[in-house]
Amino acid sequence: MTPPKTGKEEKKRELSDHVLTLRNRLHEALSLGIKLDGNKLKKWQCTDAGIQSHVLKTMSAFIASVSLALSQHPLIKESISDMLVALVGILQSENEGILSRAADLTVKLFCSIRTSISQYPMLEVIISLSRLLSLYQLPVATSCAIALNYILTHLGNLRSTIRKEIWEALDKNNTVGSLARALQDYVDGVYPLEYFTEMVALLRTILWWWPLSRYYIWNNNTLMDKLEGNCASANTLVVTGVLKLLSALALCGHGAMKLLESTDLLPRIVQIMGESHPVSVRVEALILCQHLMRSAKGCTRLTMLCCEPLVQGVTKAMGGWRSSSSRRVPADQMPLVIEACRTALMTRWAGDHHHCFWVHEIDQILLNILIGNCASTYPMPPVFSSKELLAMVADNCSDTHPYVWDILGYLAANSEEDFHPRTTGEFCHLDILLSCACSVVTDMMQRGCSSLTSHMSELEPVSRSVLLMVLSPCKYIASRARYNLSEMVRPFGDIYLRFLLSSLQLNATGDVPIVSDSLHTTTNLINLACMSTLSQYHKLILKNKGIKILSAIIKRCINSDIHVSRSNIASHLQSASNWKTCCWGHLGDWEGNDILLFYSLLSLSQLIGSSNLVCDHYQKVSGEIIVCTRCGHSEAQDLIDSLQYILRNTLSSGPRCYAAYILSFFGICGFSNKLGRKIERAFNEHELADLELLLFNGQSFNVHGVILVARCPHLLPPIESLLKEKKMDDGYNIEEVIRGHGRRSRLKVRMSNRVDSGALCKILEYVYTGFILVNGEIVRPLKLLAKYCGLKSLSDMLHRKQLKWGTVGPDYDLSGALDLAGNPFSDIILKAKISERAMPNCNLCQLTSPHMHAHKIILCSNCDYLRALFQSGMHDSFSEVIEVPIGWEALSKLITWFYSGQLPKVNPDCRWINMNKEQQLSEVQAYIELSSLAEYWCLEEVGEESSKVVILCLQSDQKVSVEIIHYAANLSQWKLVEAGVSSVAHLYPKIRDAGELDNLCEEVVDMLRAEYVRYSQEQAYRSG
Repeated sequence: MTPPKTGKEEKKRELSDHVLTLRNRLHEALSLGIKLDGNKLKKWQCTDAGIQSHVLKTMSAFIASVSLALSQHPLIKESISDMLVALVGILQSENEGILSRAADLTVKLFCSIRTSISQYPMLEVIISLSRLLSLYQLPVATSCAIALNYILTHLGNLRSTIRKEIWEALDKNNTVGSLARALQDYVDGVYPLEYFTEMVALLRTILWWWPLSRYYIWNNNTLMDKLEGNCASANTLVVTGVLKLLSALALCGHGAMKLLESTDLLPRIVQIMGESHPVSVRVEALILCQHLMRSAKGCTRLTMLCCEPLVQGVTKAMGGWRSSSSRRVPADQMPLVIEACRTALMTRWAGDHHHCFWVHEIDQILLNILIGNCASTYPMPPVFSSKELLAMVADNCSDTHPYVWDILGYLAANSEEDFHPRTTGEFCHLDILLSCACSVVTDMMQRGCSSLTSHMSELEPVSRSVLLMVLSPCKYIASRARYNLSEMVRPFGDIYLRFLLSSLQLNATGDVPIVSDSLHTTTNLINLACMSTLSQYHKLILKNKGIKILSAIIKRCINSDIHVSRSNIASHLQSASNWKTCCWGHLGDWEGNDILLFYSLLSLSQLIGSSNLVCDHYQKVSGEIIVCTRCGHSEAQDLIDSLQYILRNTLSSGPRCYAAYILSFFGICGFSNKLGRKIERAFNEHELADLELLLFNGQSFNVHGVILVARCPHLLPPIESLLKEKKMDDGYNIEEVIRGHGRRSRLKVRMSNRVDSGALCKILEYVYTGFILVNGEIVRPLKLLAKYCGLKSLSDMLHRKQLKWGTVGPDYDLSGALDLAGNPFSDIILKAKISERAMPNCNLCQLTSPHMHAHKIILCSNCDYLRALFQSGMHDSFSEVIEVPIGWEALSKLITWFYSGQLPKVNPDCRWINMNKEQQLSEVQAYIELSSLAEYWCLEEVGEESSKVVILCLQSDQKVSVEIIHYAANLSQWKLVEAGVSSVAHLYPKIRDAGELDNLCEEVVDMLRAEYVRYSQEQAYRSG
């Protein structure tokens, strides 16, 4: 009997004799240089050029015999691992010829194993290759760049710890710096083109995967100027490579802002979009513009410089294919059209570019993409039936449809009230677009009723588009969209609404979790919002408990830790670049990070006026809580509580705006906030009042000029007229009072005889507190006065004006009082500790030390300690200057908190991490000082927020931890000392050996030593 084959023999059987022979030769050669080190790990230990050359030759022959499929064979994988060990060693040779061959061979090896790269330990290879990028031996550097780029782009989904190790290796070898110098030194025609393109490609890959690398590029002005010049190159490969590099750089918010500062680069990028350039180049220019317009600020900057050519470039890229006789977008043009559509999503931001899009016939372009080239396909009668439109839409490529619906919705949402589209004879492209959208939505509604599946990628975008159209501020678009929707749903509207509400009822009760099928739940809510804009369906929705269902969903949303953003369900918005961004701050859509909450609020806003929940019997309790004293509507009270919670705790403007809008139906205008509740005390504070508003009926109101300047300047006469007053009532010159001399008295301001005293009282209450209760006969005069006073937000709530998409949410901020307009009312100076930092000259006084002019009423309202000081009658209470025991940086942050209620934060982004130790320490010291001052001045909120900032900085970067601990200990901030000790305990031996413990007091050293012992024991327990 033949004995069974061993595992090794079985593996060999799968390989050809030729491959086995080459493998044997390979391992014979590798054995000449690979040895086991002290840790019994394989290492290349031969520096003989002859042996290295022989090994490279056998490796080359072996690699040529290995196919991709064969590379997965266990014996081949073992050989590849050994070859990598050899290459790591050989790449450290000083022989240029050996290095060149080794680098080329490395490229061939990786090309042969391709995606299998992630199966091998690559860190040492990456280190060896990155060291050679700085060589002036261009062929070697080029090959190393190719190999390194191939590795980095084929690593796959690695653990974050491994990616961190790779970045640390790249950073240690100054890889980004080497690449930057290579690009700076590149001279076209002198160096090979491949050298430039490969260096650019590698740098782009590093910028894409490791955000910390981006700072080194956007902060390098020389390189940025060089790259800007490269964009004008006649070589397509150069321009394409640079555009890709800049797109990766623009993933960083700071990098994007740097690019947006260039008045030469931006027009050049826009010019590259033109039809005279190859499609591949135009695509990259469009992608770069998408990154630059990720924020409203970026869009505004780009459109300010080149609005017309930008929109022209985008629309030509979207519609240029129509010049051919093609019925639909040709396959070779599809990448360009899709990227152009993505760029056209800039329409989500308001601005003059909307007018440009209409001028460039965006409606005709969108229609052509949806139903085909109108000029060559259809006779185009002025009216299509719904079935004809559906057939045309279905007959064209659907990949672009989600973008078309989004663009159409944004155009509708940002149109002016009196906008009218262009028409060609009796034909109007926009009318057909509106009919298309309504036809697709109503078709999806009908399919939902009969449990049929619709096209998933279009489900949310087209429904959302119709919603934005029926809510459009443009009368033409809104009326046409509502008419179309109303006519198309008429045959099945009642049945569909019952189905829709019964489905949402399951979400409201929790029988079906609201996030179990978030796409359909969201679409149901959007469709309910659309139907709610049609008044003929209000009665049916209310009868089927529509408001109760929506209120329950809202409550579930705010009590849930699970949130659904639009990008979670809209597949066309899911881009890999979204997960690679850094330093952008809050960039959420207007809808916020929970669209289920948003669309529930929007639906409710359309229905609340028709419900029986609304009454005007509400009152303030404890300055905030609202209760109905007569009706006893527990459902209404629950809803009001939920809406107030949203106003207090939601960052996004959309949900806040709709919550405030719904509350206005209950007579609650504005929103309660922390700063407003503090300033409310000043409403009845007469001692520091510096203005007296005199009414025609003899009634008067004592008010504070600084608060009116910040919140309602229309109530004041021009500041210049105040300064021209020659004498005040008590004989003192006003300019002397401003400078701190003389006794203040109240300036008298006579109001018009048409001002209603009750309305003025409510206006002042709103100005001081941020919200008011309005009911009864006061509403009419209050509407008039609010409009006269320029309080648009209040006026809109009183008139219950339909919200415009993108409206900025309600806010309370007194920072405007720190501008020039607030200077005449300044009555106190806060003086910081002497600083080495040069201070600008003050226009209001002769002080040369760091100081800030402020207002006692603001300080008193925020700080009980200062209130007590000013009212004590002691010597300090009459002083014109208060010396604050903190530095200028801390004082400026404190003033910001006094006037806005928000303490500026340190964002631990790439700019922060790349600061030197002195800069970082200066930033953190300000918060340590504020933490100390907070204890003395009883500013609990400032103390808590300052501590959070310091702890966050300690966690993000530990290079100044010892200095922070030392500074905090000197100010007796032991909570911060403990946090600092905990963050660096694992570094105790390194800190001790570096002699840094000498700067710390004995108590802190003992704390650090004890924490290190605890940390060591914990590590031993985990590993044991």
